[in-house]
Amino acid sequence: MVRSRAIGQAALALLLTLTLTSGCVQDNAIVVGNATDVSTLDPFAMFSRIEVGVADHIIQTLTFLDRDMQVVPLLATDWKRLDGDVTWEFNLRPGVTFHNGEPFDAEAVKYSIDEVIRRNEEGKTLGPATVAVPSAEISNVEIVDDLTVRISTAGPKALLPFYLTQIYMIAPGFYGNASDADRARTIIGTGPYTVAERIRDSHISLSRHDGYWGERAVTERLTFRVIPEVSTQIAELETGGIHIVPALPFDQARIIQNDAEIRVETIAGGRRVMIGITTAGGNPALADKRVRKALNHAIDFDAINEGLFGGLEERMSHVFNPPFANERVEAYEYDPERARDLLAEAGFADGLELDALDTPIGKWIQDYQLAQAVEAQLNAVGITLKDGVRTYEWGNYRSRLLRYDLPDLFMQASGGEFELLTEAADLSISSPSNFYRWENDEYEGLWGELQNELDENRRKAIGDRMQEIVRDEVPWIFLHIQRDVYGVSTRVDWKPRMDELVHLWDVSLSE
Repeated sequence: MVRSRAIGQAALALLLTLTLTSGCVQDNAIVVGNATDVSTLDPFAMFSRIEVGVADHIIQTLTFLDRDMQVVPLLATDWKRLDGDVTWEFNLRPGVTFHNGEPFDAEAVKYSIDEVIRRNEEGKTLGPATVAVPSAEISNVEIVDDLTVRISTAGPKALLPFYLTQIYMIAPGFYGNASDADRARTIIGTGPYTVAERIRDSHISLSRHDGYWGERAVTERLTFRVIPEVSTQIAELETGGIHIVPALPFDQARIIQNDAEIRVETIAGGRRVMIGITTAGGNPALADKRVRKALNHAIDFDAINEGLFGGLEERMSHVFNPPFANERVEAYEYDPERARDLLAEAGFADGLELDALDTPIGKWIQDYQLAQAVEAQLNAVGITLKDGVRTYEWGNYRSRLLRYDLPDLFMQASGGEFELLTEAADLSISSPSNFYRWENDEYEGLWGELQNELDENRRKAIGDRMQEIVRDEVPWIFLHIQRDVYGVSTRVDWKPRMDELVHLWDVSLSE
């Protein structure tokens, strides 16, 4: 009986998948073909840009980053700083309810903030909240009335409205009684869509919520399919099975750009692509920054750029995105002789063996091919990888990142919110996203100062110095800041954002 039931469930899953791939949902749905799945529906454990992009259709924040990366009202209508600069008053949007009928009010705001702080202290948050919570240092949420809250912080926090773009508002009644397993599979929010169906490693479909407080979503149904193979993504795009392909490889973009039914969209993104170096707890050689500099001088990025990216990228020099980029910091030059000299100075004149270079496959543009090119160029200066380039599907790779189960070298691509503090967090030893385990006393001191600094000129100066430190201490192999490329059906009137989030509530699907 158990066997028959399992077979029946498998057959049903297959039927649903075939229905999706046959185009039967096309009449009323915009379909996105992502390389990786949404791993969880827990609002405070959304980690990848794909996960956050999907979540934004369902669950919302007090404040929001618009297309220009400016903070605008969402569930809060307005706010002001009170005397002392450590307390802010937020007025809440009236008439808003969660999908399960619970009211969105000051009680919900207090619960949401208290809950994310508690879960962060327990190590149960991932993604944007892991930076926002400790950076905001919220000390108290006071309920003034049903639609007014006062949020106090440990010190002056000029960026509090920005931090609140990273903290989802959740329904107290549901989440207060939900187990971790419940949170991972059910999501309740105030957004324009609800989850209609989710089949792991296949798709997640969203249905328009007609009780939404704001402007009605344009399209009735959205489907985010999991299609790891680029060739399959392209074939589906050409035949109308999907309408948007994010993270399209440059060579594929050139192939489809003359298709009358498809357009190629590009935008200067904020994702910093690098090869992470395990600077502590791994190979002792990597604790020597001469070795880490040798790794950087071994990379001929011009050759990589021409071979993989059509010459459209440039090697990363600064660490933070504009407007906080330190343009005075120079990129590492390709200099194989200098690389060999540095290795010799560090005691590795006869070469250096590292264990491996790990990478996901299909998560970031040309990730596997990029890792292969890096391995070949390291080999050319005497740096070999015992186990070569090892590949993982994204869910497995994500888990390895989060538990710091990493080899000497690993592919990493950190998305940017175009805010100095969140991007600087990646290299603070206190941050869960410091996968390199790199630690520098001066950097940590500046990081602490940055969290409380209000003056924009001083913040820029702090950021500039941080980038100089990173350039000299080299916790990673600098590669590039990714230019985002999308394949888009001419049936949808969608344009990409700088932060890679695919938002579709205001997008229509033509005949």
